Amino acid sequence: MLRLLVFLMILPPVFISGQEPFVCAGDYYLTLRGTGYSELFRINIDPQTKLVTFNRVDGLTDGHDLNAMGYRITDNLIYVIDQQETTLVSIDATGTIRPLRVLSEIPVKRYFAGACTPDGNYLVLSGSPFDFGIGSSNDNLIFIDLRDPSYPTREVLLRDNPFLFFDMAFDPFTGICYAYDRNIGQLITVNINSGTVAPVGASGQPASSMGTLFFDTFGNLYGYGRPTGSDFQNTLFAINKETGDLTALTMGETADRTDGCSCPFTIKVSKDAFPRNAVPCTEVTYTFVLANASGVVREHLTFSDIMPEGFEVIDIIDNPFGGTRRETGKPNELIFDDMLLPLGVDSLIVKVRIGEGLEGHFPNQARLDNLPEALGGFTLSDDPTTLVPGDPTSVWVTPLDVDLRGQNRLLCPQDTFVLTAGPPGVSYRWHDGSVEATFVVSGAGTYFVEAKSGCTISFDTIVVESSPNLEVSLGPDREVLIGDSILLVPDISGTGPYSYKWDETNLSASTCETCPEIYVQPFVPTTYEVAVTDGFGCMVIDKVEILVDRNLYVYIPNAFTPNGDGINDYFFIAGRFPYPIRTFEIYSRWGQRLFENKKIMVNSEFEGWNGFAGDQLMTPGVYVWKAVFEFADGSVVTESGDVTLIR
Repeated sequence: MLRLLVFLMILPPVFISGQEPFVCAGDYYLTLRGTGYSELFRINIDPQTKLVTFNRVDGLTDGHDLNAMGYRITDNLIYVIDQQETTLVSIDATGTIRPLRVLSEIPVKRYFAGACTPDGNYLVLSGSPFDFGIGSSNDNLIFIDLRDPSYPTREVLLRDNPFLFFDMAFDPFTGICYAYDRNIGQLITVNINSGTVAPVGASGQPASSMGTLFFDTFGNLYGYGRPTGSDFQNTLFAINKETGDLTALTMGETADRTDGCSCPFTIKVSKDAFPRNAVPCTEVTYTFVLANASGVVREHLTFSDIMPEGFEVIDIIDNPFGGTRRETGKPNELIFDDMLLPLGVDSLIVKVRIGEGLEGHFPNQARLDNLPEALGGFTLSDDPTTLVPGDPTSVWVTPLDVDLRGQNRLLCPQDTFVLTAGPPGVSYRWHDGSVEATFVVSGAGTYFVEAKSGCTISFDTIVVESSPNLEVSLGPDREVLIGDSILLVPDISGTGPYSYKWDETNLSASTCETCPEIYVQPFVPTTYEVAVTDGFGCMVIDKVEILVDRNLYVYIPNAFTPNGDGINDYFFIAGRFPYPIRTFEIYSRWGQRLFENKKIMVNSEFEGWNGFAGDQLMTPGVYVWKAVFEFADGSVVTESGDVTLIR
């Protein structure tokens, strides 16, 4: 997964211009701006906590504001811009800063993105005006020629670029420049020749910004950024170059106002094993991935893996690197001399047998020797399944012990479960003649398996019984009037105690999801689901659909007689249920509003119209009414009609 972890790799012991080069050995660095000035840190993953930690590199003098940095493979120095006067500086392995030239000719901007081209010829910068808010964007690239001691520059404009990115990194194998857009959370590629920028995959990735991007030697892209919704840049992400998808790997110290880089232009080895859990006298396949991003085909290398005593190399499945296998007389030693390592990534695959009588935890590492001193002279393999860089690859060996009786003995109604005999690499035979490591149980009965590892035989038997019947019913589908609540109580036939889990999809936030009964108030047809688990651990699910009647059921008369006799003196809306009426209005035939009442209820007789407009009694005739009814879910229905006033 990672054989990385840091933001600025270090390189060689070649002394150039009085500066001590870094050694490109897999370290990553970043600059972190402290109180008014920048510091340089090596980035690590703590082996115990698996969190990102910063280790300060001593020697960096105060008073610098460093950003837009890149690692140059040709002299193994870091090149970066001191933002105070836009000065190009170089940093060596001791932290010594050497000013090179004030870049007074380039446009005045904040240059926060930077990387050296894979050939080491240029430091490429990108900047933006000082507004870093959403909607801002990078508008240029600056090329600084590092081959010329006068460090000439040229500018390429990023035309019609909607993206804002704080760092960029070059793929060590393809040379493609990648960046991460802050505006919509998306991986992008930058064509440094044409000044065009293109999105990769989907926007809305789980990082709002990425202060540091870097590659490892295997061509994997990572970033240290700010998760969406967080105020802190403290999360390490793996970034898929093809899909643009981000995966959070771990967290660590906060690194706001930072920039970083790595030196992926080196040689690395990863070592994976399958299976990781084995028994004596079975086989394990080791896959060694060798990555050469150093820019040069490497010859006369020595690959060695001295495996634990009792391990025996029995087959070389694939070796694309050639070389001569050294005969040491020890079956656990795998050594190739005079190996050739081409550019790119490829795999050496070997098969190993675990010896009889072994038991315990067996970690070890492979080693690749005869590398140039600039690349560290040698490198050890890394376990690709962990975050910690440069750690051994482990296999756990346990005695062959089939244990069926310690697994599930009870079969729930209409259910199946899986019996597991043991790890892969062992031959199995079940009672019915099947030979898989697992067996699907679909009925009560006696089950038997025999396991053979080559030097050990183990077997076991289990009797599976059917659990008592469990039935759960929420009853037939039913209908409620909109706004009404209904109590849902599952009818259960079985053996308790019972536990309940209501599907929260259609429940309100205040509804108890684990209660034996719930009240619900649907406003639209809704399906409710409950899962009931009995005392034997068996679970049954049932559903019920609650239909919702959204009819008003109101009665609106077509005439009334407001003559003061106490009978039919008011025109009002009657009905079966007391719906709220948001507004009730009366209009003349010419559209003049004569009466209005708000926030009343159906069946409120004396809130209706008494035939007056103000203090004037209206003449007999036809009038228009309009009413806006409000349902319990906040939705409204408007009805209108006419009514005849009679004297």
